[in-house]
Amino acid sequence: MQASSSGIPPTSAGSKSADTSEIIAIIHKKASSGRRRMDPTSEWDCNDCEDEFYPQHVKERNRWSGAAYRGDWDEIFSIVAEESTMMGRFANSRRLYTKKELQMKNHRRSGYTVLHQAAYCNASEEIIGGLVALGCYRRLASKDGRPVDIARARGFTNLIPLLEPPPDRLPNISDEQMEKIQTHLNEVVKEESRNLFKLETMTMIDLKIFREVEKIWMPVPGMYGGFDLSFDGDHLVSQSHCRVVGGSGMTYHITAEEAKLVDSGWG
Repeated sequence: MQASSSGIPPTSAGSKSADTSEIIAIIHKKASSGRRRMDPTSEWDCNDCEDEFYPQHVKERNRWSGAAYRGDWDEIFSIVAEESTMMGRFANSRRLYTKKELQMKNHRRSGYTVLHQAAYCNASEEIIGGLVALGCYRRLASKDGRPVDIARARGFTNLIPLLEPPPDRLPNISDEQMEKIQTHLNEVVKEESRNLFKLETMTMIDLKIFREVEKIWMPVPGMYGGFDLSFDGDHLVSQSHCRVVGGSGMTYHITAEEAKLVDSGWG
């Protein structure tokens, strides 16, 4: 059988996907070579409402989330294999909800990704290692904490070394300072998206994940654009634009003290 561009044997209707262990080995190989960063694992999908996506995307996301919830790791890595050149497409995706669910008074979004589910289900070390190599964020918190917190709370001590977050990329920024930067970013996003960012149906990026990743793109539905985010020293750089409006670019430098507009009118 001829391999795809990802190195994973392709699947076809009625055929079985490549062995899960084989797929995981290829993921590790791509990660060690740096090729995984070609995947969209560094995009933050803030939209939690399935009503605002095309039906095909909802079907794909629900297939992924359902497999993660069931602990069906063969299905998870089969989906990864099918993605070929975008292996990490769903690595940090959360479950989608209907607008009616999101509007329920006592509704609380779990914030679980596939790695949180793997920690909860006591997945094998091979599965955990494969998900981490795929690009799953280890610092991302759900309603029950980070994946490592979930494993620790459930007594799965063998998983803790694999789930411990990597070395902090921003040791100069305290957690208290990060919280203040987060507050200022929330205000910038609300203003520059012209209130298109809606907390009722969307989840703001958690800046703590920048302690393990360098740069993230956060598109905002309806904005025809979004926010390029990265840290430079002690401040967060936010570059936002609307691709259908010339000169809409806005650059902010955000510290614990303030969000300062440093450039505008570009793009």
